[in-house]
Amino acid sequence: MLQLREDQIAELDAHAVASNSSRSKLVRDAVDAALRPAFLSDVAALYAAAYPTATPDIDEWGDVDAWHAAASATALSDLEPW
Repeated sequence: MLQLREDQIAELDAHAVASNSSRSKLVRDAVDAALRPAFLSDVAALYAAAYPTATPDIDEWGDVDAWHAAASATALSDLEPW
């Protein structure tokens, strides 16, 4: 059971009609949106702790990850077949 003011119900109904949805779906979506940020921030923090970002190598020219750039420039056609 959920108690809402009359103006809230009217606004929900108007939004439901405009979005071709139902009042219940709008309320469920609002609850999910209110609860999701805390969940996602916890997941993001856990992921960042588990998979720290490596600091890229900087060559003498100041280029980031020059080895990867050089390696990716090699055309696949230049590689020997397996």
